[in-house]
Amino acid sequence: MASSDEDFAEFLSGAPPAAALMFWRFIGLARDCGAVTFELQRSRVVLRGSKRIFASVRVSARGLAGHVNLARRIPPGGLIRKVEPLTRTLYLHAFAVSAIDDLDAAFALLLCEARDVGDGRSMAD
Repeated sequence: MASSDEDFAEFLSGAPPAAALMFWRFIGLARDCGAVTFELQRSRVVLRGSKRIFASVRVSARGLAGHVNLARRIPPGGLIRKVEPLTRTLYLHAFAVSAIDDLDAAFALLLCEARDVGDGRSMAD
């Protein structure tokens, strides 16, 4: 678990500066959505709401890759690379970010929508 920004240091060691900057923007957007728990794993950071995982992110030489879980299916295109059913009511949306400008207001809305899923809320709520 990451309890402070310093806990991400080892995870980001060796990351290209541009990818690290994108990572911090992603983390900031997630925090802007509300309370989030960051679980540090070897190759990714998992984001958890009060009920479930709602997103993940990993850093690569090309930027960021990860997923958001949504209660609706968004067709692949743009940042969304692949969509798979996760449960009967949730969809995993794999994304790839190659520029910091990709982490815009539209992406922030998706991340906050996923954050709501992490707290157990659905589109019907």
